[in-house]
Amino acid sequence: MFQVGEFVRGGGFRDTYECASDPTKLLKFDRYEAGGRKIKSRGFLKDLFRSVRAKAGYRKQRLCGNQDELLGWQHIQDIGLEEHKSFAKVFGIVETDRGPALLTEKIDNFWDPEIRSVRDYISRYGRIEDKELVRALVDYFKVLGKNHVSCFADRPENMGIVLDEAGNMYIKSFDVKPYLNHQLVPLHKIDYLNKKRIKRRLVRHLDLMTGENSGNGHRI
Repeated sequence: MFQVGEFVRGGGFRDTYECASDPTKLLKFDRYEAGGRKIKSRGFLKDLFRSVRAKAGYRKQRLCGNQDELLGWQHIQDIGLEEHKSFAKVFGIVETDRGPALLTEKIDNFWDPEIRSVRDYISRYGRIEDKELVRALVDYFKVLGKNHVSCFADRPENMGIVLDEAGNMYIKSFDVKPYLNHQLVPLHKIDYLNKKRIKRRLVRHLDLMTGENSGNGHRI
């Protein structure tokens, strides 16, 4: 049985702790037993629209966060990227002194311990002008696009900014949960649209990097 260590961070779905039994691992605990986030009201019109859409057969298939990530990791394995440096390894569900948790690789080669993710960087500096980080992001999105990886790995908060043994910067994903599927054919399962979605993500981040106008007309 694994022993739970210090709290590391909390996300929308889960809480992450150090693994006291193995300092090279992390333990992720689901926050909501039923899976997913708590239902929130988004206003009368949006709630009405979602209600009508649900009656028409459009319903999200929710799993818990850990089961979602296991599903995403299975895809990473299926396409042969389980040893790729850009993805933190997932080892499966284990028993701990606080209940079941997902055991994952611990990332400790951060470029800056206080700026662990791309979101942290943007929050600190407003926009990305570091040429090495721009290169690392472009390389990372090439991996996602070439291998049709469509998951939480393309969110800024899940992109760790890390260094390899030679001191070169690269991006390493914290989370590979797939985006929620639907009862109807999900658009991200259609190869052409999946590629377009990944490219839009890259352009969006490049907009942040250069300070150019983003899709909603605002500037960083």
